[in-house]
Amino acid sequence: MSSKRKLLYITDQQEYTDHGTIGPLFNGYLKEYFDVYIIYFTKYKNSFQAKGTDYVVPQQYKKEICQYLDVKGVELSSFDFVFVRNMLDILSDVLKNRQKYGYKVGFRVSSPKTEEAYEASKANNSSMILGRLNTYYQRYNKTKLLAKCDIFMPTSKDMEETFYADSGVRSFPLPPGLDPARITPHRKSDGDAKHFIYVGTLDSLRQFEQVLIAFTKINSDNWHLNISTKNHQFAKTIMGRYASIKDQVSIIKADNLNELMVQVDDCDIGIALLPDIPIYSTAIPAKVMDYYTCAIPTLLTDNPKNRTLFTDEDAKFCKFEVDFIVEKLEEIIGMSEDEIAKMGHKGQEKLLSHKRNYKIMAKELYEELDTHIIQESKCQN
Repeated sequence: MSSKRKLLYITDQQEYTDHGTIGPLFNGYLKEYFDVYIIYFTKYKNSFQAKGTDYVVPQQYKKEICQYLDVKGVELSSFDFVFVRNMLDILSDVLKNRQKYGYKVGFRVSSPKTEEAYEASKANNSSMILGRLNTYYQRYNKTKLLAKCDIFMPTSKDMEETFYADSGVRSFPLPPGLDPARITPHRKSDGDAKHFIYVGTLDSLRQFEQVLIAFTKINSDNWHLNISTKNHQFAKTIMGRYASIKDQVSIIKADNLNELMVQVDDCDIGIALLPDIPIYSTAIPAKVMDYYTCAIPTLLTDNPKNRTLFTDEDAKFCKFEVDFIVEKLEEIIGMSEDEIAKMGHKGQEKLLSHKRNYKIMAKELYEELDTHIIQESKCQN
């Protein structure tokens, strides 16, 4: 019988999803210190499934998750920790049942969803008054629930201070990082052209058309852009407005992390340009870690947060404005392959040696939970 403490992580992800810190951190390196069980949800099945230490729950039971797990024979009282990712309705149920089962509660936030939705509604010219009222209500509800948790795990300290200030809860930021098991050296792309890649969501809030406009204005044809996204239709709709570069842009999709890493490895430079607004400027984009896993240097928005981790020796920076993007793209196209590789390797080495290494993060999270949550709780009792 294992002597490790037990941790249940209730994700907001669908079954079979490869996502962020879930796989390498919680379902990987953290298992050296805890017996970790992970809950995923499914839209397509009506029955509960246990697959080793993974549980798959039909989505319709989310709001009564504790009762559902109890009925299915999952002994919640055997867990020392129950963590919830992003979902306030599930967090509410987990907190409501904390005293009954005796676990400690952690809340993990990957991005400030309420603010992102509000900014999106502004970008789409939705009703501003209703948007503000809904945002205030969501913030109040979120703050009230967060105050009851034992530990809060935002993506960054800056995000916490901007969107979750004065919660009074002990926090342990969990930023995106590198999985040492996936690290590869920089590999030159095939052919003479510089191959750029953008990974991730495309929507009006991210204003990716600024990047496309910049590509239409550069003086060189010696480039190719891959857009790896699940928003295929949105990407195709956008590209329909940029016929002059359509032959130099490929819209691709990765069904899992292995496929994504192959796509990144086939390119020379990653693009992580986002508008310089609080929801994006308080955390370094997760896609940056995908790029540096393959030692691919990244073009970043020039803001203080990105500058806290990267320098001009291991990344490229520019303002999120077309003219500045054009200038930087042309500069990158003119770089030698040795310069690009050197920059990518420097960034990769930096991230591995800092807390952006999932193996290091797992050890530090264990120490945080053991020292400050478990031991302090024992002293209080």
